[in-house]
Amino acid sequence: MRKNQPFPQKANPLYVSLAAAIALFSVCLSFILMLHNNVRQRAVLETTDRYMVFESRVQRLIYSNVTLLQGYEAYIKLQPDLDAEITYRYMDELLSTNSEYIRNVGVLRDTTIIWNYPQESNSAAIGVDLSRVTGQQDLVMKVKRELKPILQGPVNLVQGGRAFIVRLPIIMENKEYWGQIAIVLEYDKILEEIKSYAVSSGLNIAIYNQENKITPFFGVIDSDVNSKLEFAVDPDFINWSITVSSSNGWEDNLPLFVLLLIFSVCFCAFTGLLVFKYIRSNNKIITMSIYDSLTGLFNRHFLNSYQANVFAAAKRKECKVGILLLDLDYFKKINDTYGHSVGDMVLVETARILKASTGADEMAFRLGGDEFLLILPEIENMESLLYAKEQLLNRFEQEFHVSGYPIKVSPSIGCAVFPEHGDDLDILLHRADKLMYLEKSKRRSHTP
Repeated sequence: MRKNQPFPQKANPLYVSLAAAIALFSVCLSFILMLHNNVRQRAVLETTDRYMVFESRVQRLIYSNVTLLQGYEAYIKLQPDLDAEITYRYMDELLSTNSEYIRNVGVLRDTTIIWNYPQESNSAAIGVDLSRVTGQQDLVMKVKRELKPILQGPVNLVQGGRAFIVRLPIIMENKEYWGQIAIVLEYDKILEEIKSYAVSSGLNIAIYNQENKITPFFGVIDSDVNSKLEFAVDPDFINWSITVSSSNGWEDNLPLFVLLLIFSVCFCAFTGLLVFKYIRSNNKIITMSIYDSLTGLFNRHFLNSYQANVFAAAKRKECKVGILLLDLDYFKKINDTYGHSVGDMVLVETARILKASTGADEMAFRLGGDEFLLILPEIENMESLLYAKEQLLNRFEQEFHVSGYPIKVSPSIGCAVFPEHGDDLDILLHRADKLMYLEKSKRRSHTP
């Protein structure tokens, strides 16, 4: 027979506390991630704002030099033969106070250099067809093909050194391509100016040529930086891609997030421990309210709620319920002879036998002292109840044992059937009690 199952069911404190801790940690983690994303978004917005300032200053630096020579482009359209004396005088006047970043200016007829300013230091480049020069040919041909200005660089110059080159297509009035103006910008000075813009913007910047996206020609950013942003500076004109990270990005707040995470783990573990203690304490209260502390059988308090349910179910199903009321013969004598501790051992052994004797839907109760009660729902008739009684008596006869003491116990048992002998528990207990004491009297009268 299966032992009685706990009723009502008690929550498992370990599972409940773990679930509570995990649920709370999920909430804390969501909050930390939300805070992290918020800080990161603010850092991204702040970095983007700073970058826009940086980009506008870089564009202004480049465009100012381009604008400076747009008048020269118009002059070439009017004087494509390029009178040397007039052209040099024009360039001297134009660049005398505005040549800080311009190293030299060249003119290409189609793709070949036909004129350079100043001529003295750049005469070696005249006559060179740039469509055949590695590192310059692609963008020279692109300007010729698309008829759009472009910034190239840094590149290695034919006359030596490195520089940035602005290439402006010269388009005649008949819309035909004539050639190009090449404005060669000082490499070191442009980089120095870009560096000052980056420092004043509080940004870490790496700038790449579109032809080389692996190695930057300016700056460096560690590959493990997570707050990197990538931008393109006027991709139709300036042939650069820029990677940016803020010098005070969200990584500066990483220790705070780690502390928050550690605090969340500790807080959730502490909460889980409190829940564990609460559930365990609550389970003890439930146990004390429905179980007898000595024997582990259901107590009289639980009997009051249980009996209403079992009799109501019997009425609905139109079936019978049997009760067996028993107490132990000569229990007082056992206490007097061996002491109350041995008497408690007798009660615990009695409870063991009752638990072993009850089926899945049957209940065993300790009503107090040495008085016990078995409730057997859905019995067939009185005969089946009497059979259960005999089985119980035989089990006591064969199995009852208190270690270290020569004690044998026999119970006196009274029985009653619902609804034959009464329609509530009090009436049934009254009848069973009379039969139990009648049986006890008979046994005593036959005792020598």
